[in-house]
Amino acid sequence: MSYETTTLDTFLSEIASQQVAPAGGSSAAVVGAIGTSLCEMTCIHTIGKDGYSDVESELRSTRSTLTTCRGQLLQLANLDATVVEELLEAPGENRQRKMKRSIGVPLTIAQACLTVLESATVVTAKGSDPALTDAIAGILFVDAALEAAVLTVRTNLEYITDTDFIEKIERTLRRIESTAAETLDGISSNGLVETL
Repeated sequence: MSYETTTLDTFLSEIASQQVAPAGGSSAAVVGAIGTSLCEMTCIHTIGKDGYSDVESELRSTRSTLTTCRGQLLQLANLDATVVEELLEAPGENRQRKMKRSIGVPLTIAQACLTVLESATVVTAKGSDPALTDAIAGILFVDAALEAAVLTVRTNLEYITDTDFIEKIERTLRRIESTAAETLDGISSNGLVETL
């Protein structure tokens, strides 16, 4: 099933079921996509408005990046569910390879969420004041999705025996977490939301 076309009620019912997927990774990707769309909304409600002509080009470019990220996150939601199902069916000799793949997908979700947060700095700095609340809500969703994806990666890393692989993934996670924290601090410094 494609989460790009399924109804919200169906998606939620599948999560709250005996099925093993969709689970945390897919849910994080969908929540990230929702947050992304709220940032897109702020761009849309700013472009073409009086007083914002000087930032219109940059917001159009940012909106394009956000739209791409939203589509990527929905595709990753599908992929994560597939990977989880494949992992449970994998024979012993393929288990480590499948487990590494189950780490790669949520890691990519976290990276996509980071790209959204970085784009959101432009949205919050240059978007229309009446629409900024939606962007902030979107940022909160995306940050939560990033943290959930990182949690999934670290949980799955506990089953990996390849120490070089573990160290490489941990370095990537630390970079994502550090950059996300710096990005959120930058947004907060604009005085928009003190709790970010």
